[in-house]
Amino acid sequence: MYAFASSGYEDAAVLVVDSLGEVQSTTIGHARQTAGRGCAYRIAEAIDDPASLGYAYGAITEHLGWRRGDEEGTVMALAALGDPARFRGLFARAIPITDTGFALDPGLLPLRVLSSRYARMSDAMTAATCPPRRAGDPIEQVHQDLAATLQERTETVMLHLARRARRVTGSGLLCVGGGVAANCVAVGKIVESGLFDEVHVPPAPGDSGTAIGAAAAAHLTRFGTLPSAVSDRCYLGPAYPDLVLPESPRPGLFAHRPASAASFLARQLADGRIAGVFNGRLEAGPRALGNRSMLASPLLPDVVDRLNATVKFREPFRPFAPIVLAGAARDYFTLPQPAPYMSVASGVTELARGKIPAVVHANGTARVQTVTAAQNPFLAEVLTEFEALTGVPVLINTSLNIKGKPICGTPAMALDCLVASGLDALMMEGWWIAK
Repeated sequence: MYAFASSGYEDAAVLVVDSLGEVQSTTIGHARQTAGRGCAYRIAEAIDDPASLGYAYGAITEHLGWRRGDEEGTVMALAALGDPARFRGLFARAIPITDTGFALDPGLLPLRVLSSRYARMSDAMTAATCPPRRAGDPIEQVHQDLAATLQERTETVMLHLARRARRVTGSGLLCVGGGVAANCVAVGKIVESGLFDEVHVPPAPGDSGTAIGAAAAAHLTRFGTLPSAVSDRCYLGPAYPDLVLPESPRPGLFAHRPASAASFLARQLADGRIAGVFNGRLEAGPRALGNRSMLASPLLPDVVDRLNATVKFREPFRPFAPIVLAGAARDYFTLPQPAPYMSVASGVTELARGKIPAVVHANGTARVQTVTAAQNPFLAEVLTEFEALTGVPVLINTSLNIKGKPICGTPAMALDCLVASGLDALMMEGWWIAK
């Protein structure tokens, strides 16, 4: 429900791919608005547990030493460094394509294991790949190849499901939900395929978005319409517009209010500083979309290493996402549609490779966010001012947190992050706080 209600579409195929709902892991539906913003929705096809793409991805994430249900994105990033051919035949057996979708081979990926005391990969699967990697152990080529093959198989299955969605619904628009919808590379493959005129992924496609979907369904039941507040909106959380800070909000920190927060911030970024942004309402979902972000210039030669090593404290192979003024997106990225929620990996142009290689991942893609003044006036102004200073309407954007911590939801959390990380400063509700 949330995937469609947030799209603004009048008629769309709806593909939900998760670990598990009630008994289903995957559904293909058809949704359409009726008179007066009502909604009619039918499930055309469903795949029941234990066939679960989300479960399979989580199982191998855990085998590789990261937390399932949380760090699948790390495995997706690692995949760009590996060779998917190494285990391609094995994964074709482990996750076979079927006429109606896909299945899991229980001899390789056992039936759903609920306790972390038991392995989620069979002895046969482990023998054919590698022993479990413990968190913190060195990452070897076999780990990269396992991640690459898993990612390739995920993309293959998702494309197969998208083709079925187009066939059984006849709709030219697609909404994608469920935890696997957070796999921006797989979603990017669907977009690139041209199967649909446009593909929409809501800002919170996983479990957290079910609360919004439930509220939308309740609104539909009670009033006969979908709530307008859900459509095309991601900034749904708390805000602190009346924030007042002392001159020194923490020992060693100093605050003042510049005349123009956007212009001042753009200048600081152009001068090479890495700054946090805490502005307006908190984003719904796992992505920081400019209101609880860390921003940096993509023109700095060492910016990725600095962000990973001294600011975010995370693995050096993980990429950083670009944000770009929507009107200039085609100059740098090949994505044929808007991407306001950073949910689609896009190819890049030669201009991007030459001018902003810091935002290009090892697989030649970037998880881009397009920005308009209507969507986020402050962020659009920062990008406009940064372009005036540097000639480039692109910034690096990552979430305002350090690894293992939640995105900063309160001013106190943002100040803690500034103190504990290598951030140079923080722009918080018009206050510039520097070390």
